[in-house]
Amino acid sequence: MNAENKYANYTVEDFVEDADFRDWVASNDEITAPFWKGLMENFPHKQETIKLAYQIAEALIVEEKACPKEDYSDSMNFLKEYLSRKTRQKKQSLWWSRAAAIFLLPLLLAGMYLYLDLHADENPQTIRHIVPDGEKGKIVLNDGTEIWLNSGSTLSYESNGKPVRKVYLTGEAFFDVKKNRATPFLVETENYTVKVYGTQFNVRTYDDMTASETILKEGIVTICLENQKTVKLKPGQRFSLNKEKRFEISNVNPDLYLNWKDHILKISNETLEDLIIRMERWYGVNIRVEDFERVKHVRYTLTIKTESLREMLGLMNYVTPFNYEINGENVILKYR
Repeated sequence: MNAENKYANYTVEDFVEDADFRDWVASNDEITAPFWKGLMENFPHKQETIKLAYQIAEALIVEEKACPKEDYSDSMNFLKEYLSRKTRQKKQSLWWSRAAAIFLLPLLLAGMYLYLDLHADENPQTIRHIVPDGEKGKIVLNDGTEIWLNSGSTLSYESNGKPVRKVYLTGEAFFDVKKNRATPFLVETENYTVKVYGTQFNVRTYDDMTASETILKEGIVTICLENQKTVKLKPGQRFSLNKEKRFEISNVNPDLYLNWKDHILKISNETLEDLIIRMERWYGVNIRVEDFERVKHVRYTLTIKTESLREMLGLMNYVTPFNYEINGENVILKYR
């Protein structure tokens, strides 16, 4: 059998599972490259299939070790459905010029979605890491910086082969930045930029929170505001910026704010209004409070480790009595 004929009827899954194909993607071997390019020339109808398979195989290779099929089968089905939907929406355009590949790497990234915005004719590429509600994830950048992402967060950056020293965040993340005195590391949020050269700090900047904040664990952090004003933080300090763009600096115990990355949720004198948002992300549920305006300023102090949603509601009930209903992902609280 001609070697090319073997691939004539291959699907995307077949290519991704093919050992020779994945070896070529992993090694970018110039010796075998002509074969695969020739395959696309001889089977033009397979070009898009091969391109998609290449993107998937490339994204699944982590530390030169490919993920087994069971780790990505669900994601591949999600991706095929996503691309099919997009293709139907834009039949007149060439999808591959701006296609987005979305992958779920459940074991390696603890439920985090890795979104690659791949442009065939542009450089650099934009990479997005998306963590759904109820999940957490960790990534390591190519400069050695470690980042923990909390539920409902998105981190994006441009990748061009150089060390990544600038990222964009919505949500919450803890950063352990690799030191580089020559090049600062920047975390851009909607309202301010965090500038460091190598330190540990936490940024929480959800769109639906009443304030965004940065807590410094060690080292030095510079907050760059929109009006070009800068604020420096010392270890154990918390920078908070409200919706009216007014900020304050306070001394705190960083551990109260950083334990989430160790799967511990510490609530310290938080209002119900803010607590509900954190609970929704922590447990991946939707919470509705009856007569919310009357009770939204009630405050709680709690520590949650392995407690279930029902157990956490029980703890809250000790502070302020209420009845609750849990219907799947929907929760209703009725304060007395």
